[in-house]
Amino acid sequence: MDEPNAEKHTSLEGTSTPGRSWPGVSLYKSLKLGWHWRRLRWAVVAASEAAQGHEANGLSPGSREFKTLFNEVASKVQEYSTESGDPLETLMARLPALCALERLANPASSMPQNKAGLTLGILIAAFLGPIGIGALIGLGVGMAHWISHLFG
Repeated sequence: MDEPNAEKHTSLEGTSTPGRSWPGVSLYKSLKLGWHWRRLRWAVVAASEAAQGHEANGLSPGSREFKTLFNEVASKVQEYSTESGDPLETLMARLPALCALERLANPASSMPQNKAGLTLGILIAAFLGPIGIGALIGLGVGMAHWISHLFG
C-alpha cells in the first residue's frame, strides 16, 4: 500500500554495512566506525600477544610493561567508545583479551579484604584446635584399651 505522501528512503541514512551497522548513521560514518573497530581489535590482539610474551618470560603481573600496554589500549577503547557511542562495558565484553590484559596490569590483591574475620577465625582455631586434638587422643587411648581387652 504505497501512499503518495509516504516518505521514500532514498538517502544513505538507512543503509547498512556488511557485518555491522550503526543505526541512524550515514554510510560513510558506518564504514569509518567499522574500520576503526577493526583497528581497535588488531591493537588489542597485538597488545595481548605482547603481554603473553612478557608473561612467558617471567614478568610478574602488575609490572610497568603490562600497565603501559593496558593504558595504551584503554585509551584507544575510550576513543572508540566516544566516537561510536558504545558503552565501555559493552566493549569490554566484546574484547575478552582486553579484560585479560587489565588483570595482568592490575592484579587483584592477595591480602584478604576482611582482616577482622581472619583474626577471629585464627583465634577460634587456636582455642578449639587443642580441644579437638585432645579429644582425638583420648578416643585413641580408649580404643587401644578396648582392643587390648578384646585380644589380650
